[in-house]
Amino acid sequence: MAQPYAPLLQQMMLEFQSQRLESAERIARSILRINSKDIVALQVQGLCMAMQGRVAESVEPFTRASALDPKNPELLTNLAKAQHQSELYDASTKTFEKLNQVTPNRPQVLTDLGTGYSKQRQYEKAAVAFDKAIQLDPNYFLAWSNRGNLYADQGYPAEAIECFEKALQLNSGYAEAWSNYGNALFDLGNFEEACKAHDQSLACDPNYAEAWFNKANSLTEMKQGELALENYSKAYELKPKIPFLIGQLINSLATHCSWEKNGALITDALKAVSENKSVVPPFILLQTPASPQLQKQAAQIYIRERISYINPASQPVKPRAAGKKIRIGYFSTDFKEHPVGILIENLIKLHDRSSFKIYGYFLNNKLGDALENRLKQSFDKSIDLFGIHDVDAHQLIAEHDLDIAVDLNGHTAGAKTSLFARKIAPVQVNYLGFAGTSGANFYDYLIADKVAIPPTIQDCFTEKLAYMPHSFFPVDTLVSLEEFGSLPTRESQGLPSEGFIFSSFNNSYKITPQVFELWMKLLKQVTSSVLWLSTPSELAIKNLRESAAKLDIDPARLIFAHRVPARKDHLSRLRLADLFLDTPFFNAHSTAADALWAGVPVLTQLGQTFAGRIAASQLSALGMPELIVNTPEEYYAKALELATQPQLIKDLRMKHEANRLTAPLFNTKEYVRDLEKLYTDFLEQKS
Repeated sequence: MAQPYAPLLQQMMLEFQSQRLESAERIARSILRINSKDIVALQVQGLCMAMQGRVAESVEPFTRASALDPKNPELLTNLAKAQHQSELYDASTKTFEKLNQVTPNRPQVLTDLGTGYSKQRQYEKAAVAFDKAIQLDPNYFLAWSNRGNLYADQGYPAEAIECFEKALQLNSGYAEAWSNYGNALFDLGNFEEACKAHDQSLACDPNYAEAWFNKANSLTEMKQGELALENYSKAYELKPKIPFLIGQLINSLATHCSWEKNGALITDALKAVSENKSVVPPFILLQTPASPQLQKQAAQIYIRERISYINPASQPVKPRAAGKKIRIGYFSTDFKEHPVGILIENLIKLHDRSSFKIYGYFLNNKLGDALENRLKQSFDKSIDLFGIHDVDAHQLIAEHDLDIAVDLNGHTAGAKTSLFARKIAPVQVNYLGFAGTSGANFYDYLIADKVAIPPTIQDCFTEKLAYMPHSFFPVDTLVSLEEFGSLPTRESQGLPSEGFIFSSFNNSYKITPQVFELWMKLLKQVTSSVLWLSTPSELAIKNLRESAAKLDIDPARLIFAHRVPARKDHLSRLRLADLFLDTPFFNAHSTAADALWAGVPVLTQLGQTFAGRIAASQLSALGMPELIVNTPEEYYAKALELATQPQLIKDLRMKHEANRLTAPLFNTKEYVRDLEKLYTDFLEQKS
């Protein structure tokens, strides 16, 4: 029987076929007011919504339509795809399962079903679906590509590459497969080849935002920061909601001191984190005004999104036979010429081998630098885990029967957090590499001190806080004061022969526009003074100089340090600085320790977060609390006072000189004994 509103139906279909979507949707709504169960109108309404970018809204009419005709393949397909695009993965998978029952043995449906299982981390079911799709149609490129994604998600990049190569043989114009192929190469450390794959992706689709983003990540690893910034910016222009893109763009802009574009982004990012969105990696959030609670939330989001498997079981502490040594495993990508490698070297040497056996697990691709080679010799046993899958690594580590596993990465580049999620020791510790909480429930302790993390904010950490009696920070004293040699000339470092030298050797991404303006205010007040900085990118230098000029400071008063051949040369030249100026939010860490070891006072403002209190932790352990202030106003006043009253800075340096040889900060032997006591306590508390 013809519907009484048949003309409306005809008009709706005409509008829809002519791509006049707003008009078609409006007519569909009119029809549904007459008959809420008209399947055609429901379907057209849903399609109009989806085609206008309102996919989440389309789920409701598609659901109603499929309920009225539950075996209609077209309706089920529309509903399942809308649910999937709206990230309703549980619902979409159930709809794809119905569709697979209605139309069995269709490779396209099985591939979509497998993708849904993957999103829910039901990896075995996903593999079965993809393999069945490939069995039915070995030439279906999408099944091969999505099978590759599944391997990649599970940490098998080599196997993923084989699938992507097969998919690209079948369809060389598939942009997504090219970029995912690049990501698998990235996971193997082949950054140049990864970039080439992303370029192929962009040749297929210049507007594929994920390829711009993924290429930027590879360029970052290749130290091509300015190109990375261009690629992050292009990705953001095309698709700002790519997970964690905003955070990477914030970091890239900050690294190049491009502050004008960054303020609004940071504000938006902090709001998005508070809304539980995947926008900023935890390490990048440290450089922002994010509160400790917000940093915890960001870390928990990251764990939720990036860790595919967490072992719910706990390992009991095994009874140790009399005289059996406690087995400690240190895990890091940074056992090389890196601040963590430098800081850890003396600690490893000084461990009491009569009570402890020390294992070093190298997570990075071998570089063969001098420090890496020395560290390999320092551990009782060194194990290379780069490129080994978590399952195999877990089995290998189990053979070592560790008592305590120490993660020196946290949320830094190359971290193997997923390995700790599998539980590799009865006690698992977050230490040193990342100044924040892991956000995970599989680390038992975080090592800190009461200045770096006051007990009042312990609820902002998912780990139990384990306090060292002094600073938790293991400063490097391997280059003795005697090895510094004679003081180099100012001229040899490009510094003026006279005038006060402010310095800050922090990474450029730690410099905020607010602290830079304060530094320029100091230069204006202190005649003939200069600011001595580490050398960032050319773009950052240009931006810093332009910012100085806008604040009426001669850009030539910014001096950028050139590279020196050896660590002792760097420490030696630091003595030329009169005062080290710390950065807020993300303090100087190893750079502050270096300055203090070289005898240079460090002025810091006590922050609210772990990352913003580490310099204060060091100064407290050095017995120099007068260099810790609480506000920007106090920071400026103290710096100005020290820079304009020579006797004050002289007296301060004399006190510093005396404390350097007696205060606990530089007593590494005592530090290691305190750390070992914590380790022993961990096991006793766990037993």
